[in-house]
Amino acid sequence: MSKVQTTSVNNAQLKIVVKLCETTILKAEKGEWKMHLGTLDRIGKAAGHIRCEMQRQKPPSRKPMMIENIIDPEQQMVLANQIKERKANDR
Repeated sequence: MSKVQTTSVNNAQLKIVVKLCETTILKAEKGEWKMHLGTLDRIGKAAGHIRCEMQRQKPPSRKPMMIENIIDPEQQMVLANQIKERKANDR
């Protein structure tokens, strides 16, 4: 069996291609560049595929939750009041 060929492209390079696609679409929509509508649609779809690949390459960020156990009843009351005030202000 033959080995599958893979390519490596980083997100910085892909951002340049996406910007080129967006510029091309913008110029065509303004009428500054003339091109076939099918070509314009394919460029838009290609930009969407590239954005999808960029998201897949980006590792998910894992942010730990900061949870602290409050034992002192007075501090618990103060914290509970702060949360109630914050919820009241959000409404």
